[in-house]
Amino acid sequence: MKGTTGINMRRYNAMKMREEQLKSGEKPEKVNKKTTNKKVPLTMADKERIIKEIEVLGNPRKKK
Repeated sequence: MKGTTGINMRRYNAMKMREEQLKSGEKPEKVNKKTTNKKVPLTMADKERIIKEIEVLGNPRKKK
């Protein structure tokens, strides 16, 4: 991929994944720094972080 096409695709896919995670209200559990298949509920801090990430991914020129 040449130019910014690959970057835009990665941003779009990351934003889509975060939106789905926010909608489901769950995240993968981590045990000993490894991700498991078990899902745990999102905390309020997780939700706030995901919302900020979606905003940044949607408008990459806008910083935190």
